[in-house]
Amino acid sequence: MIQPAATAPAPTDQAIMARTFACTDDLAELIGHKAHIRDHPPRAAIVHSEDPSAHVYLVIEGHARMMAFALEGRMSVIEDYRDGDLFGERGLFGEAISAHDVTAVRLSRVGAFANPDFLGLMSNYSCVALAVSRILVARLDAAQRRLAEGATLSVKGRICAELLRQAKAGSAMTIAPAPVLARLALTVGSTRETVSRTISGLEKRGIIRRDGEALVVVAPHRLEDLIY
Repeated sequence: MIQPAATAPAPTDQAIMARTFACTDDLAELIGHKAHIRDHPPRAAIVHSEDPSAHVYLVIEGHARMMAFALEGRMSVIEDYRDGDLFGERGLFGEAISAHDVTAVRLSRVGAFANPDFLGLMSNYSCVALAVSRILVARLDAAQRRLAEGATLSVKGRICAELLRQAKAGSAMTIAPAPVLARLALTVGSTRETVSRTISGLEKRGIIRRDGEALVVVAPHRLEDLIY
């Protein structure tokens, strides 16, 4: 599945690797030379489910998404990956297969590290091992939060929680660009129509407002009250 030959990282690639692994530029360059770097167009598969997990992937620039598909064809977002995010670690410590598809949401530049090469980096450079630990702890925390929300919150509560989370991650409680309704529905396990009705209702109540192509949470405390 990994087709391109290894290439020397461009300056942007090196900067992302230095930031991800909290390392020097020289070490980032060394790490970059271990990766097979490839550009994936929108909707292109980066990982296919049921393929051997033979690589660890680093999103250098772009946006990738892990999806799960039910038997009836319904899709659910498992996780999103953006600049500096790693995925595909399940095969590092033994034979494994990829559990789900990972596709590019938009044009994405991704580095693929063969498992033995990445294990060597983890063994030889503590900053790489620490970066992987930080990412896995954050991923576990997010998975536990989503599991709890799915079990305890209504659909409307999950939508409000996700809007509040995205707004806090942005600047001045602003989601820019505004979330795509279909993608937001996949994230919270609902439908586009339900998400649209909920957002329209929040706008009418003055809790959120449109600002050009962005969505601004005007009253975060009121939005938080609607979660539970």
